[in-house]
Amino acid sequence: MKVLCLPQKGELVIRDIPKPRLEAGHALIKIETCGICGSDVTAYQGINPTLKYPVEGIGHEGTGIIEEIGDNDKDLKPGDRVVLEPYVPCNECPMCKVKRFNNCENLKVCGVHKNGMMVEYFQHPLQLLYKLPDTLDSHSAVLVEPLTIGLHALNRAKVKAGEYCVVFGAGTIGLLTAFGCLNYGAVPVLIDVLQKRLNQAKEMGIPHTYNSTEGKTEDYLRDVCDGPLPDAMIDCTGSPPVIANMHNMVRHGGRISLVGWPHDPVIINTIRCMQKELNIYPCRNSNAKFPESINMVSGGRIPADRIITKMIGFEETESAIQDMIKNPINYLKVAVTINT
Repeated sequence: MKVLCLPQKGELVIRDIPKPRLEAGHALIKIETCGICGSDVTAYQGINPTLKYPVEGIGHEGTGIIEEIGDNDKDLKPGDRVVLEPYVPCNECPMCKVKRFNNCENLKVCGVHKNGMMVEYFQHPLQLLYKLPDTLDSHSAVLVEPLTIGLHALNRAKVKAGEYCVVFGAGTIGLLTAFGCLNYGAVPVLIDVLQKRLNQAKEMGIPHTYNSTEGKTEDYLRDVCDGPLPDAMIDCTGSPPVIANMHNMVRHGGRISLVGWPHDPVIINTIRCMQKELNIYPCRNSNAKFPESINMVSGGRIPADRIITKMIGFEETESAIQDMIKNPINYLKVAVTINT
């Protein structure tokens, strides 16, 4: 079977490897589609701080069809279409014992710490498989995993109906987070430096967008919120200036979730964070959000056809990543067809 390998930075190679044999507690999945994540792009560039080369199969946003499966308590059977949760826990550490599987001390993320999903057949633990409804096509389903990241961040920040939530970053994760806000009855305010992305978000239904290169972001937020600053903030950029100034973007007692990965440690104003008694929540992957995300995507509560900007074949992946690096403004989510 074919697998898309990353032996070193800047090199993707399609190789033939043996098809996996089914192991107990797992299912063998014929992968249909896998999304390209920003972390796949940074892995290709050699600037992903969590990855070690070589990687046998990049990708962690996979969907597919069960080819083989043993007895299970999830009512899954051969022929079922599923989405795969890529965060593989040890099920033994203190975090796993309290069901915070995303924060497992020994977590292995597919395509980062272990083999990834851009492969024709993939073996995966039963506990990490979720059946897809017939109404949800495999290409749209690649948005399920990235949407869980936004939903987890919103839950960490305890965002609820009627609140204002400022989201920094109008890329795929930030945009999906904004739609998560709408789904919860909150009001998202989406901030970015790229006007084209903000225009796209506005066209898709995000009510408030602002280009921070214009300056006076805090004044804009007060204007939108009719006086006070937002109740919550989600940072999906990892940008040092955004994180360094986060205390200025929420009210006293505000809640902040940090989703984006900075390349290096960032200095924050702990004095202002203490004076405003802010609640700051670093976020790692997502936890128990796949069923909710599937319902959102299948229910049409996000414009999947607008967010998936390109669908490509297996052999086009490297050239697509190269163009994503050169022209990021032209892309949100790219879906790779593995098996048709």
